[in-house]
Amino acid sequence: MFSALDIIHAVRFAWDVYNLGWSEELNASKQYEDFWNDVRSLAENLQDISRVVENAKATWTQQSLQLVRSPGLPSQKDWDLTSLREIIGDYHKTLTDCRKLLEENPEFRKNRNFAYNIEWNKVIQPKVELLRKRLEFHNTKILVLLRPLELNLLSEIHRDLANRIDAVHQTLLQLRGLLIPDVEQAISEQETAVVVDLDVPDEIESRFRLAAERSYPEIRTPGNFPLHAGADSFVEYFEESTKSFTARGSFLDARTPPAQQYLALLKCIWIMRCLSNCEALRSASADSQWPGYVHQLREDLSMECQRFKAPTPQAQRLIVPDLSGINNDVAYDIWPAENIADYMSQHTEERALEEVLKFPMPSQSESLHRELKILRLESTRYRLVESVEDKSTTPNRRQELKMEIDLKTVNFMPLYAIPSSRPKALEVMIASPTADITPAFLEPKHIFSLQHLLTGYKVYGRYDQGMVTVSFTIPGQPKPLEEHGRLQLWLPHPFRSSSTPSSGASSIAPSRFGNSRTSLGTGIETMSLNSRSERTPTRLVSPTSPLGPASSISFSMSRNSSSASSFRENAMSSRRGGPSAPSVADSINRSRTSTSMGDARESMTPSRMSSQSTTNKLTKTQRPPSIAPSTRTTSSVTSHTSMSSITTVSTGTGRAQIHTKPAKPLLVIFLKSKEVTQKLAIVAIQVDEKTEVERERCGCRSSNSKCEDSCIERSGGSLLAQRWDADRLGSWNLAKLGVEQRKELPEDVWDDLKRVKLKFDSLEDRLKFSGKPCRCKPLMQHDLSTCVLEGHHGVFGIVKQIGSQNLRNYHQAREEAVGRSIELAPLLEHEY
Repeated sequence: MFSALDIIHAVRFAWDVYNLGWSEELNASKQYEDFWNDVRSLAENLQDISRVVENAKATWTQQSLQLVRSPGLPSQKDWDLTSLREIIGDYHKTLTDCRKLLEENPEFRKNRNFAYNIEWNKVIQPKVELLRKRLEFHNTKILVLLRPLELNLLSEIHRDLANRIDAVHQTLLQLRGLLIPDVEQAISEQETAVVVDLDVPDEIESRFRLAAERSYPEIRTPGNFPLHAGADSFVEYFEESTKSFTARGSFLDARTPPAQQYLALLKCIWIMRCLSNCEALRSASADSQWPGYVHQLREDLSMECQRFKAPTPQAQRLIVPDLSGINNDVAYDIWPAENIADYMSQHTEERALEEVLKFPMPSQSESLHRELKILRLESTRYRLVESVEDKSTTPNRRQELKMEIDLKTVNFMPLYAIPSSRPKALEVMIASPTADITPAFLEPKHIFSLQHLLTGYKVYGRYDQGMVTVSFTIPGQPKPLEEHGRLQLWLPHPFRSSSTPSSGASSIAPSRFGNSRTSLGTGIETMSLNSRSERTPTRLVSPTSPLGPASSISFSMSRNSSSASSFRENAMSSRRGGPSAPSVADSINRSRTSTSMGDARESMTPSRMSSQSTTNKLTKTQRPPSIAPSTRTTSSVTSHTSMSSITTVSTGTGRAQIHTKPAKPLLVIFLKSKEVTQKLAIVAIQVDEKTEVERERCGCRSSNSKCEDSCIERSGGSLLAQRWDADRLGSWNLAKLGVEQRKELPEDVWDDLKRVKLKFDSLEDRLKFSGKPCRCKPLMQHDLSTCVLEGHHGVFGIVKQIGSQNLRNYHQAREEAVGRSIELAPLLEHEY
């Protein structure tokens, strides 16, 4: 038997727990203060129950003194309050868990530093949130229970005393409680109370019943509705119902609550009807508080339903919302599902990951919104998240598909690039060791962005020439190998997410290649087009960048910083002809660039803007043993396509400069055999200074030629080509060309490839690729650059010029290395 004495003990325990964790002297954090206020509320609410019970006992004692002569009248009154504990729940365990949390983490009572906040969020807060939910549920049920508890206790006193006195003494029986001013009137009102509810549509009622029967099949038998579970569900859904809705005005939409809130109210109506017919409630003992508790719930429900009906004034009456958009079966569940994941080990569900790409995907209807998002996990690991959301429902239905990939192992099949005379769907296949996905895209630029991320190469100007007949000439073969092909031109370029800050000088504005000067200028961006005499700064990348495997280190041996600085200034002045006297060649080149190329070319004049960034750690595999951890990288941003790198490393006694050689641009050819097998392959040809479009091999020698062919050769030897043949679609892997998977020559080499002949479908396509003969007679690098800008060498010439300029920048930066240098042997990429 649970008695009033047990209630008193519970109150003491609650206050003991509260006082253990709280004092006015504490400088507590806001999170801790909110949590402990919930503990205090439970202690106060349990104390209110004790006050109600003690007041009822005092009332009995006071009234019984007036009837001392009545035979069999006990001097003390006590009740069996076991049902109180059933209704409220196991508050003792909740308080015990609160005390345990405090005892295990006493330091969290005080407001501490940033590190404390991180630990709170990761370790303590999830536990506190679970306890706060339990505390809130106890408190909500106690607040509902207080009035019916007092009415039940005083009603029993009233009935007991009324049977023992005559009509003369009836005027003495005026009982008054802590919450109820007139017990007799309250009893009368309870007996005559009118139940007000709302109509539950048959379809919705049927869905409620089906949902309820899934967990409690026994409710199919009338009267078998679970009393305790039903009352708890009622309390939870009532808190989520229109009870929390306040009309914002007199207009209909301002008086219409959200559909989910109204559905929660309908659940409460249906549950209350089931509780009213519950056999466990009907057969409750006289000491049970369940009947009074359920009656109070019904009264609160009636008051809420009244807001939708007369006599509520028309201007204040709530409007029933449309529920037709709620089609999800989960929304009709009757039993609130316990989140069993809360009992798992404390863990971080999702860290804030950097979003590197996001684009929309094709959808079947306007109401369905699809998108693909890519998040960075580590340097080479990413998470792909494809989501679909149905915005025609309330709430919106959403599903997600997640897949993790590693650039070192991912397979990337470019289905869109399979050579075909008909337009291909914009689809790719991405496969990891455990899963695969075949996303579709709305625009080619979205595919190129994804391809850029996975390979580390940017499709220049989004040049993507479909359906070209490709002939490969190899000495000793009776005839050239002819295949269907598709062309792209790639520039090595580290991928930057849209969220990565960048200066205006380093921003890329992708555009389709065209013959206009503006398009060419956009494509080349700020590439230096002047002669070697004009010192072009070099844009730098990380010393461990995979874009250039060949690197070398030069050490500056100067120990005195001031003398070293003076030596560097003198060396630079003598090398440039003095600090204040620009060379004649510089002046001529700058003038020519400004006047002949117009304002669009001025942005391509080399910039001297420099930025310095300091990083304080290099791993053991990133630096030679003799180099200290301090690293300073000096970079000048002139072009997104400039790939050479210099990293200055402080050694304590001097400085070392790491130069990373830029990777070459690539002509990438997607191939499909003309044979019945139609096997697929990929060829990558490195574009260097010796790689040329030889017009003498076909009919392109004159500017008026209608020839639709272009022949690519390399002077002095074979083309630097690699080929990957696929025996099935899954092995047609474009990621093999990427910086994380590609092996340098001679791996996968295509030996003795002398010539590649490209036969285009139209003259326009050929001109776009390789241009046409011109009258230009370039004598200097600047002259050649001007010719390229005129479009005389096509998109192939521009890409070749960018690659050549990057290589010149690399060599120039090495020559300008300050101080007395000692050249060391080349280092492999994994050695620094």
